[in-house]
Amino acid sequence: MVHALEDIHRLLKSGGILIDIHPEPEGAIIKALQGDRILFSERKRENCSEDVLSAENALTEVVERDLFSVDRYAEFDFLTYASSVPELRAYWDEQNEYEDEPKDEAAIKREEDLYGQVEQIMQASRAEVAVAMYERVRITKLRPVRN
Repeated sequence: MVHALEDIHRLLKSGGILIDIHPEPEGAIIKALQGDRILFSERKRENCSEDVLSAENALTEVVERDLFSVDRYAEFDFLTYASSVPELRAYWDEQNEYEDEPKDEAAIKREEDLYGQVEQIMQASRAEVAVAMYERVRITKLRPVRN
């Protein structure tokens, strides 16, 4: 990723900016929500993907090397809502279709159990319950440093 950021630095016109958006490293949380009430909330994975860590490290490196300076930085909540667990799973399966990180058996089992718990809560509820994937996201505005 550092190589890509070096290329971006080289290609940006004078006055150009780079906007980086990526999830924070702690990973996503799955939630069952009934209006404003949280019925269930648990981290989907114990760790984040290698891509997120690579993005974090690459940004740190190009700022330390004075290729870019941080002009602005913020964090925000990013939620993906679905009306059912299968709908949420289908969406995330599509989003992660090209992810090349193999999942180990324990992670697959934990994820299945997690989705099962949410499904039980949704089925047991008398009122409408939504399921959401919650991520904390970082957005950084970077300006190239010209020497």
